[in-house]
Amino acid sequence: MFKLICALIGVSVAYYAYSAHSFSEGSVRSWLANHEAREIGGSESACDDYADDVEVALTADSAKGTWDVEGGKDEICGYIKQASAAYTVLQAQVHTSFDDVTIERGGFPWRTAIVKYTQAAEINAARVSLASTSHNEVTLKRTFGGFRITRLQATGKTVRQ
Repeated sequence: MFKLICALIGVSVAYYAYSAHSFSEGSVRSWLANHEAREIGGSESACDDYADDVEVALTADSAKGTWDVEGGKDEICGYIKQASAAYTVLQAQVHTSFDDVTIERGGFPWRTAIVKYTQAAEINAARVSLASTSHNEVTLKRTFGGFRITRLQATGKTVRQ
């Protein structure tokens, strides 16, 4: 009986430590950077990072007006495919940074988290140079397969340099 109790305590401590590590700022930043790189590269796995019931609301202002992407997984995956195709055709180089990252853990033992951050991107292609800044709020859910995005809300501005 004593061994069983010790084993349960050991498993509980390990699960708690894993949960805390999963939603640490370093782990989340690393995951965001990896996810962003896969999106820009057009990898199908980037689309797999979104939950089937994801809620997406993206708004961006530019000199040519405002564009919106709202909906679910089909809409965000379609947007990712179009954007990565444009980057490929233009042979664009994209440099991204994630600043002011805050993480609000929830669902003890931290199965979800709301991550807020500012994303700055510089896009350089032949004859075109753009800079964009967006304020993002992402809800991440920890699953056996890794993180899944269940909600994405972003507002941004793009300017030509």
